[in-house]
Amino acid sequence: MTDAVIDLDSAAAQARAVAGAGPAFLPPFANSRLGSMGIELELMVLDRLTYDLLPAAPDILLLLDKQEKAWVATPEITTSMLEVATSVLGSYREAATQVEEIRTSVQRAAFTVGAAISGGGAHPFQKWNEQRIYPKDRYRESAKKYGYLAKLFTVFGMHVHIGMPSADEAVRVGAWLTQRAPLFIALSANSPCWQGEDSGFCSARSNVVGAFPMSGIMPPDLRSWQEFANHFERLAQHGIVNSIKDFYWDVRPKPEYGTIELRVLDTPLHPAYSAALACYARELCIEIADRPGTWPSGNARELYNWNRFNAAKQGVRGSWIDPCSGKEHAIEHVVRSDLARLVARSDDPDFPEACLLIEELLRDGGQAGWLSAHMSAGAGMNDLARMASEIFEHPLRPGRGARQ
Repeated sequence: MTDAVIDLDSAAAQARAVAGAGPAFLPPFANSRLGSMGIELELMVLDRLTYDLLPAAPDILLLLDKQEKAWVATPEITTSMLEVATSVLGSYREAATQVEEIRTSVQRAAFTVGAAISGGGAHPFQKWNEQRIYPKDRYRESAKKYGYLAKLFTVFGMHVHIGMPSADEAVRVGAWLTQRAPLFIALSANSPCWQGEDSGFCSARSNVVGAFPMSGIMPPDLRSWQEFANHFERLAQHGIVNSIKDFYWDVRPKPEYGTIELRVLDTPLHPAYSAALACYARELCIEIADRPGTWPSGNARELYNWNRFNAAKQGVRGSWIDPCSGKEHAIEHVVRSDLARLVARSDDPDFPEACLLIEELLRDGGQAGWLSAHMSAGAGMNDLARMASEIFEHPLRPGRGARQ
């Protein structure tokens, strides 16, 4: 995910810990180039006739494994979902180019096996109890540990990795990025339906993660990598965590890659939006890194919980309380102010293109608003799934959004 060199012995120990086959292990932090970036997308595999989830991910992955590519495709916890992850990226242009290559390749492989692919945070009408756990040791262990929550976790998210020059900076910048994480929930929100019902939320997916014991945010009192490592060790002694993957935090350090990982986003309906949103996160992190030694202030945890809830409920039409100032602002205003400031300071010449796509996500209630308007016009759950799949099918350019 980054250009950090990963120690093979550490990687093996980490793999054993993740699979539950070895002792708890926290790898050393592999420092990365500031602003290096990676994107992970969890995608739905759909039946092309019913648009229900289809357990065809293993067949699609077999085809993708034969393809020479810079990115990777891997299984996820159930067989109706797959994950794609970019190579190390350094700019919006690189991100946009690679996610478009991913889109076309995955769609072609899915078509070959009689399936369709879709973005979106939650399938509109799938039933969790009908899903199948992917036959992999790590996922079998998760099913044993978390019971029905493992299948309930058939939701689809986007994760963004941002390279950090040191472990201590990963903790500090991660604390700042956490405060703005609800903005990314709102911008990506596109899961208004859950288990065949209108959830009343713009992002129903966001509520599922909270059922896991180590969800939420990194404790605000952790101010260094050593303090984080001590925190990990205390939890590991009780068997609560075994690896970094046991932290379901909205923003977490990812030591083996030398990154911080933003984990709150619904998978966008089109991958082009993922490139734009990842670059927004990247620019925020670079800006924070240019203010060394500063930390967020204010009542972080309580305000964060409210900001998170409000972003999931209202989407881009919601509000955000600045934890530092205590002032409430419309999410649309905060995002537009951020983008104007970041464009002025960015060294990425194509970042303004990313901003055009983010502006598209602010209009008409964003992706959740587009789907809800479709429901209001009489669309059923199958229609919503079909619409999402059709959005995924075609290239998307700034100024020519998914609604057109």
